[in-house]
Amino acid sequence: MARRLDTPPSVEVLTQVRLVPPWLAIVLAGIAAEAAAAPPRLVCYPVMPGESVTALSVRLTRDPQSWRGAGFQILDPAGARFIAKADYKHIHAGLQACLVEPALVRPAVPGMGWWLLILLCSSGAAALFALQSSIDRRKTTSQALQTFGTAFVREFERHLIDERCPQRVLRAELALSPNRHSLEVRLAPTDGRRYPNLADHRTNVEYDVERIMNLLNDRRFTCGPLRARGSWVAIPLQMAPDLRKEGGT
Repeated sequence: MARRLDTPPSVEVLTQVRLVPPWLAIVLAGIAAEAAAAPPRLVCYPVMPGESVTALSVRLTRDPQSWRGAGFQILDPAGARFIAKADYKHIHAGLQACLVEPALVRPAVPGMGWWLLILLCSSGAAALFALQSSIDRRKTTSQALQTFGTAFVREFERHLIDERCPQRVLRAELALSPNRHSLEVRLAPTDGRRYPNLADHRTNVEYDVERIMNLLNDRRFTCGPLRARGSWVAIPLQMAPDLRKEGGT
């Protein structure tokens, strides 16, 4: 049986993080304009130790399913980001549950600032839902890139393995860019070996790359020109987000 790599390829994720959603900045500006009005409508509560998302929903809203709504979000204060609902099963103390509460009914006719605040609170719930959808799509893309990259490395290594030699035969890294739907597989020979490299074996490396692309047969991915990064061979791969693998997967 073929020996696998001792360790999986290291993964580098290239990303940009936007700390504060624009709609929230606008809402806070509207609140500051009418400092004498009621407090902000986005209210956050600490998650208690050992508390599940269902117990948290019951404690805050008396509805065990309220966490599914766009007006219920869990905030990671350390990372200044909202957590995707798919990850709510991993909540822990230190996080905060935030509720978008309805605006209070005032006896007097609200001023322009309050009308703006009410409108933006409604828009904010939609923005939170859009943000969650964006996070979920990015996570799905990242998983697809990493799965394909890991399979690519495994197949490239397979024909290099010598059962009589216990040493590793290949070094590998994966650089993921989920926002661009792209992946760079980086391969290099271990000490004492010459393959793969582009200086002496470009034709062989190009042949192996084409062979593996045909073998994996994932038509979402296309391969760009190979290039050298020091001792590494960099293999750029682009993913078409609107295509599916054959068989409907």
